[in-house]
This record gives sequence, C-alpha cells and structure tokens, in this order.
Amino acid sequence: MDEFEAITADLRSAERQEHEEQAREVLAAADAETDFATWARRIPRGEVVTLVTTDGTMIRGRVLRVGPDWIRVGEVADDGGTARSVSRRDHAVRIATIVRISREPGR
Repeated sequence: MDEFEAITADLRSAERQEHEEQAREVLAAADAETDFATWARRIPRGEVVTLVTTDGTMIRGRVLRVGPDWIRVGEVADDGGTARSVSRRDHAVRIATIVRISREPGR
C-alpha cells in the first residue's frame, strides 16, 4: 500500500465515522421525541392492558378511549368469554400518573 492509498483509507474511515455519528444523533433525536404519552396514545381501543400508577394502584381493563393526557380503561369482569367484554367500572387515568402499561400477551 503506498502513501496515497493510506491517506485515502484514513479519509474514508473518518468519513464513515462521521456518517455513523450523524446517524446516531438522528436516532437519539427520534427517541427523544417519542415520549411515553405519544406511545400510550397509540394503544388501540379494545386492547386489554394493566396500568400501574405512581401510587401503586393496578388497573386491569380494556382501553375504551385515549385522550390528550388521559386513558379511559374499563375493568374487565373475566379473562375469557363474553364476560371479558363487559366492564365493571370505568377509570380515567392521567397519563402523567402511569408508571407502567403492560399489554396482555396473545390477545
């Protein structure tokens, strides 16, 4: 490898590293813009979830509606059959008070 090829290889390596750093910055910016509230608003109506709030309350139910800063969940009466579609109580929970949302697997 002569001197020209060595310099060219160094420049290509530096350029590749710069492109990779720019890609990391773009991905980090996209992750920062997708906050929890935005993610929570994407949960489809009718999906069964378990919410855990900051005070430790667990609410398991079907998503009835998602507003700008709240989620309305209807507690499900049973895990299976037609009782699953009947809600016992409705809860409007502020998104800011939710610590965790778990979706029910395989449903």
